[in-house]
Amino acid sequence: MGKSYKGLDPNMLDSKEQRRRVLLLAAACNPYKGSESGVGWGWATEAAKRFDTWVICGHWDRDDINRFLSERGPIPGLHFCFINRWWVEDLLLQGQPLYEIHYLPHLLWHRRAFKFAAQLHRQLKFALIHQVARTGFREPGFLWKLDAPFVWGPVGGTQNYPWTFLRSAGISGALKEGLRSTLNLLQFHFSPRVRKVIKKAACVIVANSEVKLDFERVHGIKPQVLLETGLHSVENRLSEKNDRNPLRLLWSGRLRHHKALHLLLHALSDLPPNISYELKILGEGPLKRDWQNLSRRLGVERHCQWLGWLPHDEAMNQYGWADLVVFTSLRDTSSNVVLEALSKGVPVICLDHQGVSDIVTEGCGIKIPVTTPKEVINNLREIIVSLAAQRSKLSLMSEHARKRAREYLWSKGGERMAKIYYSVLAKD
Repeated sequence: MGKSYKGLDPNMLDSKEQRRRVLLLAAACNPYKGSESGVGWGWATEAAKRFDTWVICGHWDRDDINRFLSERGPIPGLHFCFINRWWVEDLLLQGQPLYEIHYLPHLLWHRRAFKFAAQLHRQLKFALIHQVARTGFREPGFLWKLDAPFVWGPVGGTQNYPWTFLRSAGISGALKEGLRSTLNLLQFHFSPRVRKVIKKAACVIVANSEVKLDFERVHGIKPQVLLETGLHSVENRLSEKNDRNPLRLLWSGRLRHHKALHLLLHALSDLPPNISYELKILGEGPLKRDWQNLSRRLGVERHCQWLGWLPHDEAMNQYGWADLVVFTSLRDTSSNVVLEALSKGVPVICLDHQGVSDIVTEGCGIKIPVTTPKEVINNLREIIVSLAAQRSKLSLMSEHARKRAREYLWSKGGERMAKIYYSVLAKD
C-alpha cells in the first residue's frame, strides 16, 4: 500500500534483490483517471513487470491507489510513496491568473519530492531514475541531480497555439494563448533547469515527432520518440451502426480556447440542408456558455447535446454511439480522446499537427492541414458531407481504427520503454 512522506517502511528494503530497482516520479498517478493521472499509472504498472519499482506521487491520488490495491490485490514489485501538497500550493492552483504562477505549486512540490527521493535513494540505491509525469517540459523536477542514470519523458508541451488562429479566438483567447506561446518559447529556449536536465539525462524521450524536431533544433539532441499515453484494451467487436440514422458526431474535451470547438460549429452551420446529423459534446469549461450561444446564433443548437463530464464508463459508451469523432484541438501533446475513439473502432477527423498527426493514419481517419480558420472550417464541412454520403467508407475506416489502436496498447509501450531502460543501464 502507499507509503507517506514522513517515514519509510523497513519492509521496503529487501535483503535479496531479485530485479533491478527503479524509481519513478509521477506527480499524477491514478488507476481510475485518464490524462496525466492515467499516464503515471500506466508507466508505473508497466515498469513493475520487469523492475522493482518505487513510485513517488501526489497525496491526492493516495485514496484511489489504496482502494484499487485493496480491491484487486497488490501489484508485485510496485511500491508507492506519497508527497503532500501544502495548503498554500492549493491556493495558488486556484484561478491561475498568470501563466508562470501555474507552475509555482508544482515547483514547490518537486523540491519536497527530491528531498524524499534522495533519502530513499541512499537506502535503496536505484539503478535508474525516471520522471514520467507530468509530461510538460516546463517542470523537469530535481531528481536528475541524484547519482543514478536519469530518464526524462515522454516529454511534451512545446506545442503552441497557431498564430494564424489567434483572431478567431476572440480578444480573451488571443491574449491568453498569445501570452502562453510567448512564455512557452522563452522557457523552452532559455530555462536553466531545462538545459541542465537535458545535459544530465541519460535519455530524453519525447511524445511526438514535432516535439522531437523542437528539441533537435533548439537543444541539439536526438531524443527517442514514444507516445506518453496508451490504451489498456481494444474493442473486439464493432458496434452495429444504422446507415439510415443521422450522422453521429462526437466531440470531447475541455471547453477552452485551444480546444477550438467553434471551428466545428461553424463548419456544421454551413452544411447542405439534406445532411442529417447529431452532435454530442462531452466536457465542461469556461467557454461553455459562449459556445452554446454560438451554436444558437449559427442555427445548429437543435442538433447539439451538451453532456458535460460523464463518469468514465458512461463516456466510453458514447463511442459506441458515434459514427465519427471530431478532434479540433489547436495545441495538444497527444489525445486520449483520439486513442479511445480508435480503440472503439470510431474513425477520427483531426488537425494535421502535433501528437494526433502521428497517431491518425489515412486508414483510420482524415487529417486537415492547419492553415487558416476559414480553410479548416471549409475542409471540415467538405469531409463531413463526403462521409455522410459514404457510410461504407466509415465501416472500412472502423476496422483500420482498431488495428491502429493496438499499436498503442500499454503493454507495447511498456516493451519499448523497457528497451530504453536496458539500453541506458548497459551504458552505466
